Amino acid sequence: MPTQASISEHITVYPAHDRFTGPRPSILVLPGGRYRELPPHEGEGYARWLSGIGLHAFVLDYRLLPETFPAPLEDARAALGHIRYGSHGLDVGPVGVIGSSAGGHLAGLLMTGTVLSIEDGVADPPRPDFAVLAYALADFDLLPPAAVEGLLGDLIHLKDELSPAKHVDASVCPAFVWAAAQDPPGLPNSLEWTRALAAAGVPVELHVYPRGTHGIGLADGVEYGGQGHVFIAREEHTATWTAACETWLRAEGVLKD
Repeated sequence: MPTQASISEHITVYPAHDRFTGPRPSILVLPGGRYRELPPHEGEGYARWLSGIGLHAFVLDYRLLPETFPAPLEDARAALGHIRYGSHGLDVGPVGVIGSSAGGHLAGLLMTGTVLSIEDGVADPPRPDFAVLAYALADFDLLPPAAVEGLLGDLIHLKDELSPAKHVDASVCPAFVWAAAQDPPGLPNSLEWTRALAAAGVPVELHVYPRGTHGIGLADGVEYGGQGHVFIAREEHTATWTAACETWLRAEGVLKD
């Protein structure tokens, strides 16, 4: 299991813009990519936006397939602990998480806590204070069986335990959830996140935009990292999700100036 010190080597930090002073809310950024890649538009792209509105953003390069669970979850937990307690030189306030697709699945596992069957002695894992879930995987039952088998492999018998929306209770942090109506995996999973959170009495805000593909990120059409992901597109209305999210962060008291 990684330590806070060792996980820092896999984190890129984007401090809040210089115009913001004092303790700042901080956020762990978990890109998607089917646990096979880490698209930079959902990492660096998100981090630059979040830094610009006053959050310290920490982008995690978590372990990918062929490494399986609990490896990525261990990385995410170590990163969350590093943000709260590590020696990164930043003055942090509340600590949240933002995740897209598979990264949103990982964010959901952080939100809901312990996954007993794949852990050894983790009694009280770190959990975020707020969450932003972008077309995030909620329940493996909402994916085609072949896709689930490809993601979980020998852990397929744990698909329910690794479906975070099945384990939501009142202790889970508030969440902002969004997806595009044209996103076959993203929309049903976002609706399930919203249903589960609302049923548990957890504050949740849902936005569904009419246009946009899975993995669209900021929807601003900007490529980061030179990888040329073909699904990066510009959808002007869908891109307003960031403004809606900023408004939500202020309404929840995360952002106060």
